[in-house]
Amino acid sequence: MEFADELLDLARDLANLHPEHPRQANLRRAMSTAYYAIFHLLISETTLNWRRVELRAQLGRVFEHGKMKTASGAKIADLNSYFNANPPVSSERTVAENLRIVCMAFVQAQQRRNDADYNTGKECTPTEVEIQIREVTRAFKSWAILRDEPVAQAYLVSLFGGERREKKADPPQEIKSRKSNRPR
Repeated sequence: MEFADELLDLARDLANLHPEHPRQANLRRAMSTAYYAIFHLLISETTLNWRRVELRAQLGRVFEHGKMKTASGAKIADLNSYFNANPPVSSERTVAENLRIVCMAFVQAQQRRNDADYNTGKECTPTEVEIQIREVTRAFKSWAILRDEPVAQAYLVSLFGGERREKKADPPQEIKSRKSNRPR
Protein backbone atom coordinates (compact mmCIF):
# COMPACT_ATOMS: atom_id res chain seq x y z
CA MET A 1 0.00 0.00 0.00
CA GLU A 2 3.03 2.26 0.34
CA PHE A 3 3.17 2.94 -3.41
CA ALA A 4 -0.53 3.81 -3.49
CA ASP A 5 -0.07 6.21 -0.57
CA GLU A 6 2.87 7.84 -2.34
CA LEU A 7 0.77 8.30 -5.47
CA LEU A 8 -1.99 9.98 -3.47
CA ASP A 9 0.57 12.31 -1.87
CA LEU A 10 2.00 13.06 -5.30
CA ALA A 11 -1.47 13.93 -6.61
CA ARG A 12 -1.82 16.46 -3.78
CA ASP A 13 1.62 17.90 -4.54
CA LEU A 14 0.86 18.25 -8.25
CA ALA A 15 -2.47 19.91 -7.54
CA ASN A 16 -0.76 22.52 -5.39
CA LEU A 17 2.35 23.25 -7.46
CA HIS A 18 1.15 26.64 -8.69
CA PRO A 19 -1.77 27.66 -6.45
CA GLU A 20 -1.98 31.20 -7.83
CA HIS A 21 -2.00 30.13 -11.49
CA PRO A 22 -2.78 26.41 -11.77
CA ARG A 23 -1.45 24.80 -14.92
CA GLN A 24 -3.49 22.32 -16.92
CA ALA A 25 -0.61 19.88 -17.08
CA ASN A 26 -0.32 19.79 -13.29
CA LEU A 27 -4.07 19.55 -12.73
CA ARG A 28 -4.44 16.77 -15.30
CA ARG A 29 -1.50 14.83 -13.90
CA ALA A 30 -2.93 15.25 -10.38
CA MET A 31 -6.29 13.91 -11.55
CA SER A 32 -4.66 10.95 -13.25
CA THR A 33 -2.30 10.25 -10.36
CA ALA A 34 -5.17 10.19 -7.86
CA TYR A 35 -6.85 7.53 -9.99
CA TYR A 36 -3.67 5.49 -10.14
CA ALA A 37 -3.45 5.72 -6.36
CA ILE A 38 -6.76 3.87 -5.91
CA PHE A 39 -5.96 1.54 -8.82
CA HIS A 40 -2.71 0.48 -7.17
CA LEU A 41 -4.29 0.32 -3.72
CA LEU A 42 -6.74 -2.32 -4.95
CA ILE A 43 -4.09 -4.24 -6.85
CA SER A 44 -1.76 -4.20 -3.86
CA GLU A 45 -4.50 -5.38 -1.52
CA THR A 46 -5.37 -8.21 -3.91
CA THR A 47 -1.82 -9.38 -4.48
CA LEU A 48 -1.06 -9.34 -0.75
CA ASN A 49 -3.34 -12.37 -0.56
CA TRP A 50 -0.99 -14.27 -2.87
CA ARG A 51 1.30 -16.47 -0.81
CA ARG A 52 4.18 -16.45 -3.31
CA VAL A 53 5.70 -13.03 -2.58
CA GLU A 54 8.10 -13.24 -5.52
CA LEU A 55 5.15 -13.49 -7.94
CA ARG A 56 3.01 -10.67 -6.59
CA ALA A 57 4.34 -8.07 -9.04
CA GLN A 58 3.58 -10.40 -11.97
CA LEU A 59 0.10 -11.05 -10.61
CA GLY A 60 -0.47 -7.30 -10.40
CA ARG A 61 0.10 -7.04 -14.16
CA VAL A 62 -2.98 -9.19 -14.81
CA PHE A 63 -5.42 -6.44 -13.80
CA GLU A 64 -7.20 -4.45 -16.48
CA HIS A 65 -8.77 -1.03 -15.98
CA GLY A 66 -11.97 -1.90 -17.86
CA LYS A 67 -12.55 -5.16 -16.00
CA MET A 68 -11.97 -3.44 -12.68
CA LYS A 69 -14.45 -0.71 -13.61
CA THR A 70 -17.03 -3.29 -14.68
CA ALA A 71 -16.60 -5.27 -11.46
CA SER A 72 -16.87 -2.08 -9.41
CA GLY A 73 -19.99 -1.01 -11.27
CA ALA A 74 -21.57 -4.42 -10.67
CA LYS A 75 -20.75 -4.21 -6.97
CA ILE A 76 -22.28 -0.71 -6.80
CA ALA A 77 -25.49 -2.11 -8.34
CA ASP A 78 -25.54 -4.96 -5.80
CA LEU A 79 -24.96 -2.56 -2.93
CA ASN A 80 -27.63 -0.15 -4.18
CA SER A 81 -30.12 -3.04 -4.19
CA TYR A 82 -29.11 -3.85 -0.63
CA PHE A 83 -29.60 -0.21 0.44
CA ASN A 84 -32.94 0.05 -1.40
CA ALA A 85 -34.25 -2.56 1.07
CA ASN A 86 -33.53 -0.09 3.92
CA PRO A 87 -31.38 -2.41 6.03
CA PRO A 88 -31.16 -1.61 9.73
CA VAL A 89 -28.10 0.06 11.16
CA SER A 90 -25.60 -2.73 11.73
CA SER A 91 -21.98 -3.66 11.22
CA GLU A 92 -23.00 -5.28 7.91
CA ARG A 93 -24.50 -2.00 6.74
CA THR A 94 -21.37 -0.08 7.77
CA VAL A 95 -19.21 -2.47 5.77
CA ALA A 96 -21.53 -2.11 2.77
CA GLU A 97 -21.41 1.70 3.04
CA ASN A 98 -17.61 1.67 3.08
CA LEU A 99 -17.41 -0.75 0.18
CA ARG A 100 -19.76 1.43 -1.86
CA ILE A 101 -17.49 4.42 -1.16
CA VAL A 102 -14.50 2.47 -2.50
CA CYS A 103 -16.32 1.20 -5.60
CA MET A 104 -17.84 4.56 -6.46
CA ALA A 105 -14.53 6.34 -5.97
CA PHE A 106 -12.84 3.88 -8.31
CA VAL A 107 -15.43 4.24 -11.08
CA GLN A 108 -15.59 8.03 -10.81
CA ALA A 109 -11.82 8.43 -10.54
CA GLN A 110 -11.33 6.33 -13.66
CA GLN A 111 -13.81 8.43 -15.64
CA ARG A 112 -12.18 11.65 -14.49
CA ARG A 113 -8.74 10.26 -15.31
CA ASN A 114 -9.92 9.41 -18.82
CA ASP A 115 -11.21 12.97 -19.26
CA ALA A 116 -8.01 14.46 -17.86
CA ASP A 117 -5.76 12.30 -20.04
CA TYR A 118 -7.71 12.28 -23.29
CA ASN A 119 -10.29 15.07 -23.43
CA THR A 120 -8.05 18.05 -24.13
CA GLY A 121 -11.06 20.12 -25.13
CA LYS A 122 -12.25 20.18 -21.53
CA GLU A 123 -10.39 22.22 -18.95
CA CYS A 124 -9.55 20.56 -15.69
CA THR A 125 -10.37 22.82 -12.72
CA PRO A 126 -8.70 22.95 -9.32
CA THR A 127 -12.10 22.19 -7.76
CA GLU A 128 -12.48 19.01 -9.83
CA VAL A 129 -9.01 17.89 -8.83
CA GLU A 130 -9.75 18.65 -5.19
CA ILE A 131 -12.92 16.53 -5.40
CA GLN A 132 -11.00 13.66 -7.03
CA ILE A 133 -8.31 13.69 -4.37
CA ARG A 134 -10.86 14.01 -1.54
CA GLU A 135 -12.93 11.07 -2.82
CA VAL A 136 -9.89 8.85 -3.33
CA THR A 137 -8.64 9.77 0.15
CA ARG A 138 -12.05 8.86 1.55
CA ALA A 139 -11.90 5.54 -0.32
CA PHE A 140 -8.49 4.80 1.23
CA LYS A 141 -9.98 5.41 4.69
CA SER A 142 -13.01 3.25 3.92
CA TRP A 143 -10.80 0.47 2.63
CA ALA A 144 -8.77 0.50 5.84
CA ILE A 145 -12.00 -0.11 7.76
CA LEU A 146 -13.30 -2.99 5.66
CA ARG A 147 -10.25 -4.63 4.09
CA ASP A 148 -10.44 -7.83 6.14
CA GLU A 149 -14.17 -8.37 5.65
CA PRO A 150 -15.21 -11.32 3.47
CA VAL A 151 -17.26 -9.06 1.17
CA ALA A 152 -14.20 -6.85 0.62
CA GLN A 153 -12.03 -9.84 -0.20
CA ALA A 154 -14.69 -11.14 -2.61
CA TYR A 155 -14.72 -7.71 -4.27
CA LEU A 156 -10.96 -7.93 -4.77
CA VAL A 157 -11.33 -11.30 -6.50
CA SER A 158 -14.01 -9.83 -8.77
CA LEU A 159 -11.49 -7.26 -10.01
CA PHE A 160 -9.77 -9.97 -12.04
CA GLY A 161 -12.77 -9.90 -14.35
CA GLY A 162 -14.21 -13.02 -15.84
CA GLU A 163 -17.82 -13.92 -16.20
CA ARG A 164 -20.26 -12.96 -13.56
CA ARG A 165 -22.28 -16.03 -12.77
CA GLU A 166 -25.97 -15.49 -12.27
CA LYS A 167 -27.97 -17.82 -10.11
CA LYS A 168 -29.72 -20.33 -12.36
CA ALA A 169 -33.44 -20.71 -12.06
CA ASP A 170 -34.74 -23.97 -10.65
CA PRO A 171 -35.59 -26.49 -13.36
CA PRO A 172 -39.25 -27.18 -14.05
CA GLN A 173 -40.92 -29.55 -11.59
CA GLU A 174 -41.02 -32.50 -14.03
CA ILE A 175 -37.23 -32.35 -14.46
CA LYS A 176 -36.72 -32.18 -10.70
CA SER A 177 -38.84 -35.28 -10.16
CA ARG A 178 -36.99 -37.26 -12.87
CA LYS A 179 -33.68 -36.37 -11.28
CA SER A 180 -34.81 -37.45 -7.85
CA ASN A 181 -35.93 -40.86 -9.21
CA ARG A 182 -32.54 -41.73 -10.68
CA PRO A 183 -30.67 -44.61 -9.06
CA ARG A 184 -27.58 -43.54 -7.14
